[in-house]
Amino acid sequence: MEQRTGAPRIKDIANACGVSISTVSNVLNGKSNKVSEEIAKKIRDEVERTGYRPSSLARNLRATSTKTIGVIAEDLIEFSTPAIVEGIMKSCEEKGYNVVIENMRLFGRWQREWLRDEAQLNKTLSDVLPKMDSLNLDGLIYVGSHEHTVHNLVSARGLPIVMAYAVAVDRQIPTFRLDDITGGYDVIKYLVSKGHRKIGVLAGEIDNTHTINRILGVQKAMFEEKIFFDPALVKYNDWTKDGGYKGMNALLDEDITAVFCMSDMIASGAYAALLEKGIMPGKDISVMGYDNQDTSRTLTPELTTMALPLQEIGSGAAKALIGLLENPGSSPVDIADIRIKSALIERASVRTI
Repeated sequence: MEQRTGAPRIKDIANACGVSISTVSNVLNGKSNKVSEEIAKKIRDEVERTGYRPSSLARNLRATSTKTIGVIAEDLIEFSTPAIVEGIMKSCEEKGYNVVIENMRLFGRWQREWLRDEAQLNKTLSDVLPKMDSLNLDGLIYVGSHEHTVHNLVSARGLPIVMAYAVAVDRQIPTFRLDDITGGYDVIKYLVSKGHRKIGVLAGEIDNTHTINRILGVQKAMFEEKIFFDPALVKYNDWTKDGGYKGMNALLDEDITAVFCMSDMIASGAYAALLEKGIMPGKDISVMGYDNQDTSRTLTPELTTMALPLQEIGSGAAKALIGLLENPGSSPVDIADIRIKSALIERASVRTI
């Protein structure tokens, strides 16, 4: 085995013990109750054997606040990210904090392939985190492109971290994300209030977290309204216009009066499929979108949809991190998982029957 020269790093301790960096960090910071005593002892023994010591520079940097926060974005081109970053920037400006942004460009590098390849994300993250640790930052905000679980998210300097639009495997890291269950619930309740009871659903991928949670909300609302939830009326595709087109065509033979599209891009594909058959959205069938993207206002008729609370997610994450920085005795567990509701935007694509 090749021997590494120079001072041992926290990553070396983790590799030697077969554990994650966050596990080593927890033990070194007195949180050994999170792991078994056997693992904790193994880590302490390895630290003693190697003579590992946290960097004095890192300790000094943590001791003096620079009022600078680092933002790690999965990709700035993803539609949800700019509004989240805007919310972060606004709250930081109000509190006198500066912001440094690192764009991992996951879509720019690998398009949608990285969504199912965790190794690509982990490799990029392992390069980015040391870079952020080398800067004079007080804390980090991680901005996801969609809701998923991020592994190995830990600062070797022990910087506090808050998640926006994604969750960390360490659930003690505070998280701000969409309340998708309530979102799906509110869509069905709205459609039922307009007289609809035979409702189709054009969903994203079946294993996507947003899809799963919105379906849970759909099922809850239908149960309350005594409407049978028919799996045959749910069509799973991707979140694109093409996915909506395919899904809508698969529903055309069903006797539905309304369709809930889980994204506005899906809804644009549904419009295309309906218009091909001479079926007018908003008149012959009601169409409901989700996201409130620009697409929703360019469709004819304009699309009734749900506006995502993206700025609120970013603002909440920034305020939570600043709160942790300015109140060292506060516990991240107190703000462990904040889910923010989307808002109904009524336009012309849903009719009353």
